[in-house]
Amino acid sequence: MNRKSFANATLAPWLLGATLLLFIVIAGALFLNLMRLRDSFSWVQHTNDVLLSISGIQQAVLEAETNERGYLLTGIDSYRETYSRKRDDLASRLDNLRSTAADNPEHAARIDELRQLIDMRTAQLGRVIELGPERLREALDILEQARTDRLTERVEASLAGLTQTEQGLLAERMSRHDQESLAAALITACLLILAVASAAIAAFLLEHQRAVSRQQEADQRLQALQAELMRVARLSTMGEMSSALAHELNQPLGAITNYVRGSRRLVDASNHPDKTRIGAALDKAAQQTLRAGEVIQRLREFVGRGETDKTIESLRAIAEDALALASVVTRDCPVDVELAIAPAVDRVLVDKVQLQQVFLNLIRNAFEAMREQPERRLTIDGSAAADGLIEVVVTDSGPGLDPQIADRMFQPFTTTKPEGMGIGLSISQTIIQAHGGSIKAEPAPGGGTLFRFTLPQAEFALSEVQTAAAV
Repeated sequence: MNRKSFANATLAPWLLGATLLLFIVIAGALFLNLMRLRDSFSWVQHTNDVLLSISGIQQAVLEAETNERGYLLTGIDSYRETYSRKRDDLASRLDNLRSTAADNPEHAARIDELRQLIDMRTAQLGRVIELGPERLREALDILEQARTDRLTERVEASLAGLTQTEQGLLAERMSRHDQESLAAALITACLLILAVASAAIAAFLLEHQRAVSRQQEADQRLQALQAELMRVARLSTMGEMSSALAHELNQPLGAITNYVRGSRRLVDASNHPDKTRIGAALDKAAQQTLRAGEVIQRLREFVGRGETDKTIESLRAIAEDALALASVVTRDCPVDVELAIAPAVDRVLVDKVQLQQVFLNLIRNAFEAMREQPERRLTIDGSAAADGLIEVVVTDSGPGLDPQIADRMFQPFTTTKPEGMGIGLSISQTIIQAHGGSIKAEPAPGGGTLFRFTLPQAEFALSEVQTAAAV
């Protein structure tokens, strides 16, 4: 890293810290401004509520007087009923106005005066309603007295005064609300512009730093890939050499077998005193030659990924052998192993060596994943599945699946281990599929990784083979 990159890398965290602090300040300022705006808006809403209450009282007084006159002139009961409702509504509106203005002693006193005037006026209206058209003269005298007392004008004047006062307060509060909104917007905008500018600079410096880091990582990865490709090329060459060597050795081994058998016939035809011992030695030599040929044949089949001989084996024994082989790497970090394979599913028709390799790959991967974990636990379960299959579940308590390779972990050369080739799981999948099963990985319910693969039960596999042979 050059001096300029080092300076950028050093400055970027400070800028990020300053940006974060600015955003915190902005959040605090926004909160305070929102609280002030909320209070200001609440006062504006309060004034509007008072004005609505005053308007409702004016309307209720007007309708009460209108229905009083209607009943007095016509004697129709609907006017009287409407008057009663408006009177009750008027009392409710006065109570609501009084509670709304309880925080302002001056307004509360004026509302109390208004209530006294309205009570006096409603008392007159109620008396007129009681007299009705039958006692029209007495009712008209009360109305004349009301005009003399000017109660209606005094009520209207009181309501008008309250309305004018509240409208003045509304204008004042609206002006203050607008000023506070403008100030809050300006302060927030300035802080936000400063924060965005700082964030942009910090983001640019961080992105530059990441680009440099990515380039360095890409160079390192390229070198690792080149080394890996060279290793794969060597393995491929070894595979080809193994196949060629097996092919070339088959002929001399066959010749040796023929020579040994011919020698045995010559010994049998002779009168040599030790021909029995020589014959036994030649028989053993022939057996070992045949065994060497079978081993070479298996080698060719493995290299060519062809079919191999399958035999009925114990699933538990194969898993135990693999555990014994893999346990070498757990001496410095012991693992709690639980092997739970039901006896009913222990018999499988498999290539023992290949299935042992599958177990070995999965167990080694689990041991390596759990090496840094405080609790290391490996569980191998075997149980019956549908369609004559056996399901084997290998669960570890490691850190879990790497999301970067979870969807391609069975592809060749996919690995998270710097020293790994990434072919173990690919080989395991090939072996399981060749046995008529499937394998998949998923997150374990309690944390860690879970590998699940299936194999045919021995009885089911043998019955299929017999059915196919009969057909």
